[in-house]
Amino acid sequence: MGGNLQGSYQLTSNELNRTGQEVTGRRIDFNLRSKNGYFVLEDFVVGLDLSVLHQSNKMTDVSDGVSSEPRRETFVMAGPFLRYYMLNGVFSELTLLAGLHNFNDVNQKYKALEGGVGLGYAFFLNKQFSLEPVLSVRYFRKVDRNGRAYSEFGPMIGFGLQAYLLRQKSHVIKRAL
Repeated sequence: MGGNLQGSYQLTSNELNRTGQEVTGRRIDFNLRSKNGYFVLEDFVVGLDLSVLHQSNKMTDVSDGVSSEPRRETFVMAGPFLRYYMLNGVFSELTLLAGLHNFNDVNQKYKALEGGVGLGYAFFLNKQFSLEPVLSVRYFRKVDRNGRAYSEFGPMIGFGLQAYLLRQKSHVIKRAL
């Protein structure tokens, strides 16, 4: 049982719009996740990943210098995750999530899908708690009511805190202590 916090800050430039003018901007993402799993086999965890993703975008039209109001979006997603512990706390992870975007705004509803593959390390503070840096590759897609889609693909760095309530299930975790 545990969770992690992921974040990114991006500077953007876009010329793929109706006017063909360059539009620049900034984007900030925060992703708060709760992962609750169980060791079904030695070193193999299956669980539920609950995620709240918040994005803030601010765009500026370079041709006339006009800035738009920041656009904020919130996604609530859930889905399964798999984790396998390899050597002395090193683990690989697979996540698949589905959910809703702006669930309180009727005019801007999207369906969201996310998948990721990552590699991390469990640094144990004591027998039950670990700090876990994770490097992952993430695919994200949102689709509106008309079938138009927006997709993202790329790396993400995360940092988590895990509590191993039944940690005797994994011999790899025991060796990491």
